[in-house]
Amino acid sequence: MRTGLKDRRSAMKKAIAYACDVILGRTGEVISRDYQKDLIRKHAEENGIEIVRWFEDEMYEEDILSRPGVRAMLACEESCDMLLVERVWSLSRSWPALTAFFNELETKGRKLESATTMWDCVSQMCRRRFDSTLAGPKAKKELVASTDAMPVHIKKPARLVFATLKSKPSLVRA
Repeated sequence: MRTGLKDRRSAMKKAIAYACDVILGRTGEVISRDYQKDLIRKHAEENGIEIVRWFEDEMYEEDILSRPGVRAMLACEESCDMLLVERVWSLSRSWPALTAFFNELETKGRKLESATTMWDCVSQMCRRRFDSTLAGPKAKKELVASTDAMPVHIKKPARLVFATLKSKPSLVRA
């Protein structure tokens, strides 16, 4: 039994994890470090990831590289495949700030993985940067032979008519 567990652990991906209180600007609601850690642990367990070390910062600072927890994390020599966060927002919501941080992270041969899938622009850009299945080669497009294509001519109107919009202002969006 113990040998099987040891073999499984050696095959697991290894990660360092990071959490930082995230304050949501519009509501002032705080996504706490404890909440983030719980989701990170659950994600790691479900995906066969062993967390070898934890780092955190109490205060959110937009300059990622000035945070004590981030500096300690980047100085960490622990062997691991990735940095695991609950959401990329624990680092920053600014792409230029994240890019500088990611360049440092990649010098260690680590990628970023997020426990929560977010759909904001920055989160999607991070997924694209670190998920090799998303950044793969583009499918080749086939050109249609000119003999198969039928030309379509669209006639430009002589004059644009806005009378409908003037008579029905409810159609105009503010």
